[in-house]
Amino acid sequence: SQLDRWWAAIERGRERTDLPRERVPSDAPPPPRAWADRNPEADARLKAARAAVEAHAEELGMPTENLLTPDTLRRIAWEPPAEINAATIGSALAEREARAWQIEETAQRIADAFVEAAQTADEAPGTAS
Repeated sequence: SQLDRWWAAIERGRERTDLPRERVPSDAPPPPRAWADRNPEADARLKAARAAVEAHAEELGMPTENLLTPDTLRRIAWEPPAEINAATIGSALAEREARAWQIEETAQRIADAFVEAAQTADEAPGTAS
């Protein structure tokens, strides 16, 4: 029957080992909605930097995603350089293929936002252990 033929084809397909993986490993950070629990420091960096980049894009009269792609900002917020300053943020942006003008317009603002986020986190009351 036709049904038997279909089931046989499905079984043959399931037995194959040369098929591509269903999920390809990714180096992307998790979705930002999970950051507050998984990496609160990165969450604070992203929120501060996103606000700074959005405000500057508005000043320039351009869409935020043209000033800097959301993915680039997320990746740098998730894994920032060890030392935070305009030069190291600029290098990280360049590694993520940001254009020179994007780096010029955003690196200092992102660095300032990251520093501010870290200082705010340091000033927050700690939890008792």
